[in-house]
Amino acid sequence: MSSTPPADPWSTQVRGETVTLPSTAADIRAALPAERQAEFDAALAELDAAGAPEELRTLRLAWWALETVPGAVEETDAEIARLRAGDYSGVVTLDENGDLVPIDGHEAA
Repeated sequence: MSSTPPADPWSTQVRGETVTLPSTAADIRAALPAERQAEFDAALAELDAAGAPEELRTLRLAWWALETVPGAVEETDAEIARLRAGDYSGVVTLDENGDLVPIDGHEAA
């Protein structure tokens, strides 16, 4: 029996619905179509070979976790394009007190 605690679940919004994402490498791999699993393995092996920091590995796992939900990557790509175009509506950040502050100057919801 392993003494390693289970990974915290990940979730995101896709088409306005909260979805739970796989949050471990094994769970992500299992959730991917068989034809994508070798690509996933190679991506993680590349990070390991490069000695990538754990933060980068976690970011890469998060992206692959999005790949397991139909439409999630496309929605994320659309959001990134919107931000690159300068549309920050609905975007918030945290101030020095940990309060949500809208980037676009409108009230946070």
